[in-house]
Amino acid sequence: MSTAPQNITIIGVTEAGCMALAPDALACIKAADHIFASKRFHATIDTDGIIESWPTPFSDLTTKLEATVGNIVILATGDPLWFGVGSSLVTHFGHDRCVIMPAVSGFQMAASRMRWPLADCETVTVHGRPVTGIIPYLYPRARLLVLTANAQSAADIAALLVDHGYGSAHITVLGDIGGEYETRFDAIASAWAHADISDFHILAITVPDHIGATGMALSDSLFETDGKMTKRDLRASALAKLSPFPGAVLWDVGAGSGAVSIDFLRHAPRGKAYAIDRDDAQIKRAMANARRHGVSASHDSPDAAGYHAIHASLPDGLFGLPTPDAIFIGGGLSPALIALCQQQLRPGGVLVAHAVTLESEAILLSSWQATKGDLTRIAVNHADPVGGYHGWRALMPVTQWVWRKNINTSGSSL
Repeated sequence: MSTAPQNITIIGVTEAGCMALAPDALACIKAADHIFASKRFHATIDTDGIIESWPTPFSDLTTKLEATVGNIVILATGDPLWFGVGSSLVTHFGHDRCVIMPAVSGFQMAASRMRWPLADCETVTVHGRPVTGIIPYLYPRARLLVLTANAQSAADIAALLVDHGYGSAHITVLGDIGGEYETRFDAIASAWAHADISDFHILAITVPDHIGATGMALSDSLFETDGKMTKRDLRASALAKLSPFPGAVLWDVGAGSGAVSIDFLRHAPRGKAYAIDRDDAQIKRAMANARRHGVSASHDSPDAAGYHAIHASLPDGLFGLPTPDAIFIGGGLSPALIALCQQQLRPGGVLVAHAVTLESEAILLSSWQATKGDLTRIAVNHADPVGGYHGWRALMPVTQWVWRKNINTSGSSL
């Protein structure tokens, strides 16, 4: 006999509990063989089946479900597919095995309490993830709704906002939202002092309009480096060609400080960047930079969204990675590496390579002659003091080659 569950119904519940559910959801619960739910909902469950709490650690849930026979109901908060358990269960068990019955989400209720159009808000979760994950969503006049992890989250996020120059941001904690004992606390981040906060709460953050936007590429000074990195002007040019989009996959070859990957991920929500470098010290710097800017992967799975540092030599570090939508080569150039990257690139994807030395420039010239694309030389000069006057100080010129893989053939020019 199979030990796999016959059917998994994932029902969204608000803080009002099962008493607020529709009749069809209540019927599913009544007929279920096993019900998994948070302990705070147990008293409201009417069923002939077995009621169980979430396993510890929570990541053991799929293993537990695989060993459970019969029809299963899972009670999840709000909309199970909106930063909820539903997403991982559908991925693991398949669409045909899972039924989703959503409730009004905490985000929807929080937006209504704040009188904010939900469509104008950034919805973010830090449940089981670093609080730095809110950083890419901080911009002038931004409105954030944040699903938190526990009672400490509000204080942690307030401290983070202060540390990143957003001390004047307004924070509202909406605790036990939708329940009988709903609470609300308000303060600016720099003056946050509320301690009596429910574990279940939504955080509403308003970013003031006098905060400067970060732009396409972050300032060089915001990265920990050994002095060698793709400078901001050149990074912005590369990013414009790499064309980040939600869910995009980037290979950052010869990643160094990770600046290109980090900026790419800031403009690619749910994106993944696989940054390969053979220097262990650079890997550590890059990971620290990714954490600081809120784009580090939420867990160790290679499929997780965010920044993945790979300590390896080339081309070995490229094998087994997800198919890329974009590739940036900032170091380790060779004809064989370029050929491999062109082969692995997804049709319609783009390859961007930078060269500083004459030798690496010769490789790009040869590749451009063989497979076309767009070859550009970029010279950047900044005004600097020269004695009591000012003059132009030049950075080393960079040769940039951009090649886009044709959708219908093995490859072609832009």
